[in-house]
Amino acid sequence: MRCVESERIREVVHERNRVLLSFPSAFTFEKVLHGCGAQNLVIATDVGPRCLSFEATPTELRAICSRLNLELSSEERTHSRALVLPAGDEPTLSEYLATLSIAQLVAVVDGLRLVELIENDRLFSALQPIYRPDRTLYGHEALLRGRELDGTVIPAAPLLAAAAETQLLSAVDMAARRLALETHARAGAGAIFVNFDPSGIDDPADCLRDTVACVGELGLRPDDVVFEVTESGAVRDRDHLRGILRYYRDAGFRVALDDVGAGFAGLSMLLEVQPDVIKIDMALIRGIDRDRYRQSVVGHLIGIARDVGALSVAEGIETEAEMDWVVGAGIDLLQGFLLGRPFLPDGGARA
Repeated sequence: MRCVESERIREVVHERNRVLLSFPSAFTFEKVLHGCGAQNLVIATDVGPRCLSFEATPTELRAICSRLNLELSSEERTHSRALVLPAGDEPTLSEYLATLSIAQLVAVVDGLRLVELIENDRLFSALQPIYRPDRTLYGHEALLRGRELDGTVIPAAPLLAAAAETQLLSAVDMAARRLALETHARAGAGAIFVNFDPSGIDDPADCLRDTVACVGELGLRPDDVVFEVTESGAVRDRDHLRGILRYYRDAGFRVALDDVGAGFAGLSMLLEVQPDVIKIDMALIRGIDRDRYRQSVVGHLIGIARDVGALSVAEGIETEAEMDWVVGAGIDLLQGFLLGRPFLPDGGARA
């Protein structure tokens, strides 16, 4: 798949790079100098006060950015500056004025990896089963994954973080949605829960056309597709979200709200979204068999779901005792490592 944002990302990183970094304090400078030295790079420190320079390939730059992201605080990454030029170039005044923060550089380098994953078809969906209390299969949640060239699986969190920082959410959302539906069609059982971040959808009508076409091509029923709102507590544009959900529901799809009970924002979203499926936050399920406060909150959420005609899902079940309690409280659906880890339907391997 061709990523329309790829050229903007690629403008920053070159086949061979001259990297200049400057820091707000001697402490941060020394910390980074030591860390870069461990990468076996030739470091020049005569480019200015608390500044250093080195040449690096894209692979070396990625390793350095990973180290900077780990070793520097958020404030240090924000206030330190970076300039990346083709190797051998001297910076112009305009380039000095257009430096990135190290936080932005890390995001761009992560975004470049994400572009490569999208364009080389190295994103895929794993499926985690969702069961009824009688242990019959209800469906699956599709979980985005990436794969490095050496076969290492990349979880969803860093992929989505890179997408958010580099304006690639729309491209990732489109790829993840199609992968989820295609993977479910191969698994061929029950409902499919497809995660989406509302901020990754610019035009609901255009997104819906693609989704409806994909569902039709794969021979799926719209009623079997449940769009699961993620990052609900961070949604700022509630009108935009309502517009997206209206399009989806009019087309026959169902809507789930993830992480219900995770703070007041999640509870207010319950009123806004009025979902068909309420997924109760795993933090409330953890140890629920021993915690009266969790029992009270979850019991009320199950009751709310029942009263409004929605299905309730207990997420993150890891023990028999947790499962027994929520089943006794009247939960509709169960999900968690106790019942099944994410897997690839073609090979059955965990992911």
